[in-house]
Formats: sequence, C-alpha cells, structure tokens
Amino acid sequence: MLISFSEPPMLPYIRAGLRQRRGEDIAGVRVKRQTMRKLGERGRKLLEWDPIGHSIPYDLHLWWKSRTTERELIGEVRVQDGGIRVYALNILHSEIINPDGSRYPVCRIDGPRGWRAGDAMLFWSPGDEPNAFCAETFADGFDSPAAFRDYFVPNLGDRFDAILFKW
Repeated sequence: MLISFSEPPMLPYIRAGLRQRRGEDIAGVRVKRQTMRKLGERGRKLLEWDPIGHSIPYDLHLWWKSRTTERELIGEVRVQDGGIRVYALNILHSEIINPDGSRYPVCRIDGPRGWRAGDAMLFWSPGDEPNAFCAETFADGFDSPAAFRDYFVPNLGDRFDAILFKW
C-alpha cells in the first residue's frame, strides 16, 4: 500500500522511524512512525479488516512526493516485522462557551480506545501547557499543536475525519 509524503521537515523523522523499526540505534533522533490521512472509502475498508485489533494485512510503501519527478521510495514497512495498526480519528476545531459568555477555541482529537496509551480523547487550546495533545501532534511530525491545527482544521468549526496509520 502506497503512502506518500511531501512535507520537507518530516522526511528525516520518517527515515529515522524506519531505522528505529529495523532495530537500529537512532541515538535520540526524532522519529515519525505514524501518519494521518483523510478517511475515505479505502480507509474504511482497512478499518473493517480487523475492528478489534486494528491491524491491516498490507505492507506500507512510503514514498517521497510519489506523483512528481522528485519521487523517491523512502522505505517499506512490512506487516511481518511488527504489524501495522490503523485507527479512525476525528479532529475538531471548535470553541468552549463559558457560563459568563466568554469563548475560547479548542481542538480535539478523538479516537477509539487503544489508539494511544492514555486517554482516547485529547484537547488543546492556545496557551495550554504541553499535554498529551501536544505529544500526539509532535509524534505526527508537527513542531507545535498550532501547526497541526492549521494543517488539518484551520477554521473554527472544521472537522477532519482521518485514518491513523501506526507502524
């Protein structure tokens, strides 16, 4: 199964993640071993394959800019080398209205139990202390939760239904 990447800052994290999966010592280098994609028909079929264990039967072929002349095979993630998991997530950009009428924006990532260690629903608002939401956005290759928000749900009221691939 082909997955293409095109964000230049994430490329070294993906390569480090592949080396880590092979068992190489990466000496504290930042890694990316997951990616989110828009949930479509193909993603729904993958989620149906194993709704309890969240596994898929296909290897992942990770490509850099697969539809351009710059394309390059980054590497392969084989199922037999440790499995690949998929989870349906939704990302929401909304706001909280306090009893006094004041409002503040909030982003939420929501997924099934087991998609991550800890809570299945995560929240973040600008100005929050680093939290689990921040950790997940960092794991996905973003340098800040604001950058994650701006990529997936830039406008108040936006919702992004995603499939998360973890390897």
